[in-house]
Amino acid sequence: MAYGLLLGVLSAAALLLAAGADPGTRAAGLRLWALAGAAAFAVAPPNVLFPDPNVSMLQRLNWAPVRLLRYQARRLGPLVLLLAVPAVLVAYGDPNGPLRDLGTKTVALGQGLLLIGAAALDSFVHFATLGARSQAWHEGRAGQWYAQAVEEQGQGVSLPRGLVPALFATTRCFAVGVSVVVATAAAAANGLYALAWAPGCLLLGWAGLRLWRSRPAYDRHFYHTTAFYAEVLGGGTVAATDRAPVPYDALYWVPVRWRPAVWASVRQLDRRLPLGRLVAVAHLGLWLFCVRGVSPAFITTYLTLIFTGQVAACAVLGAPSAAPRPFQRALQSVGDWIGTRTFVNLRWFGPHVGSLALVVLFGTTYGWAWVGAWAAVHLGLSVAAATVVTLATEGSFRPAA
Repeated sequence: MAYGLLLGVLSAAALLLAAGADPGTRAAGLRLWALAGAAAFAVAPPNVLFPDPNVSMLQRLNWAPVRLLRYQARRLGPLVLLLAVPAVLVAYGDPNGPLRDLGTKTVALGQGLLLIGAAALDSFVHFATLGARSQAWHEGRAGQWYAQAVEEQGQGVSLPRGLVPALFATTRCFAVGVSVVVATAAAAANGLYALAWAPGCLLLGWAGLRLWRSRPAYDRHFYHTTAFYAEVLGGGTVAATDRAPVPYDALYWVPVRWRPAVWASVRQLDRRLPLGRLVAVAHLGLWLFCVRGVSPAFITTYLTLIFTGQVAACAVLGAPSAAPRPFQRALQSVGDWIGTRTFVNLRWFGPHVGSLALVVLFGTTYGWAWVGAWAAVHLGLSVAAATVVTLATEGSFRPAA
């Protein structure tokens, strides 16, 4: 869901930003997008790939190293798609002249996709084979210079020692990606169009060679790196601080009658659906559309989808695994569960209104009445969604006489 929403926002942004642009501007935009891709691939692979949720099953299947490599590369595929599709739209999204300058657009797209692919492969190889190095740092067999800087000079970052190589890897991957993009732009700016392909090809070939050399022992890299990150992110001895669940005191705005049930419901929803990230991505798209001056009808449709999708998420709390009906009815009445889920839906009321207020403050198209109208819409949708979900779950249960 998160990938789909983000892909939709990025694709719409690409079409809006590239509308009416000449081929030179599109080529420059594609290089900037490749720069953003280098930043994404410098940060995202450890979070996307590790720890692998299927590692226990893979150990039982005992796949060959090459098959493990293909499996893990496919897991990074959605992130590559997330960057490749908007690049295609930046290159060819030209409603005024879709067939004009096709050769120039294709060359620019090819260079952009080459840079994105090279950065992706380089980052993938570097992070996928990082387990042995991270373990050596954690056990004190490597990185003594860093330990000395931290312990004797008070320098360094506050991280478990085994995570420091991943921090260095992020910096290294981004620096390499930026260097390749800058070299490509410099060659194109000086008219060396054939040479502009060289930096991306060199990085792609170098990363491919490293991956080829890792193939025979990729099972060792896979299980070593996965095991280390599982310990780090899963509460092991070197675990980094986990994201704290919403504290009970943070729900001061909920009536005391429903606050315990709202707190339990919010925590359960957070474990099942990262709704905050989706809301943030959706509002980034809203700001972009407002800056580009899209029609109010489009903004209305977009906000309706955002608000409806956000309140509809409370349906997750109506699943039998989340809400056993006899247990739920023993705790509260149907009316109380409607009130509880209404306030669960209103958790994002403040961020929604704040985002709309920013649109009003930094634009002239909409006014404060517009913000008030959408606040009322969100309130109504929150009550409606809570009522529908509750009537379909607790409301359908009939206790035995």
